[in-house]
Amino acid sequence: MQSVDEFEKIVNYIVGVYYDSTIGFTRSRRWLEKIQENGLPALRKKNPNLTDIKQLDSALFQYGYPDKPGKPVEHQCTQKEYKDRNTDNGLNFQFLGNMALISLYQYWEDFHREQIAKELGMKKNDLKVTIMGDLCQIRNSIIHHAGVANKKIKKCELLKWYQEGDEIFIDKTKFKAITDHVRIVLGDIRTRKDNLHQG
Repeated sequence: MQSVDEFEKIVNYIVGVYYDSTIGFTRSRRWLEKIQENGLPALRKKNPNLTDIKQLDSALFQYGYPDKPGKPVEHQCTQKEYKDRNTDNGLNFQFLGNMALISLYQYWEDFHREQIAKELGMKKNDLKVTIMGDLCQIRNSIIHHAGVANKKIKKCELLKWYQEGDEIFIDKTKFKAITDHVRIVLGDIRTRKDNLHQG
C-alpha cells in the first residue's frame, strides 16, 4: 500500500532523528566532561583554590558570540546544567522523546490517516487504531497539560504507563515500544488491504 509505505517512511525518519540525537546528547556530555578533565590542571596553576571538576560546574556554558561586542549570547547555562540535560534522564532526552511522540501522532492524524483510509475505501474517522488513540491522549497531556498526565490518560489501552498527575517522559524504552506498536499496526493494515482484495 502506497499510503502505508509513505507513513512508514515518516516513522523511520523520526526513529532515525531520535537515535541520532540521543547519541549526540551523550557525546556532547562526554565532550564537556573531557574538556573539564583536561583543563583542570592548567586552571589549578592559575587558581590554587580550584580543587575539582565540581567547582567548574558553576562556570557558564554559552552558545553565541560572547567575546564579540554587539553579538548576542544565544543561550547560556552552567556547565552542570549542560551535563545534566544531556544525561539519559535529562531534559534533552525528555523533550526529544515527547516531541517525537507528538510528531508521530501529528503526521498520522493530520495527513496519513486519511490517505490510508481512502486506500482502504474508508472515511478517515472510521479508521481507528488503538496505538494512535493512546498517542493522542499522551500528546494532549504534553501539549495542553504542561507535560503532566491529565485525567483522560486512563483511556490509554496499550500504553498504560501513566496515572493522572505523572510527569510525561518518553524515554528510550517507551519510544521503542511506541514505534514497535506502530510498525505492527502498519503490517496489520497491509494484511487488511490484501484481504479486501482477496474478498
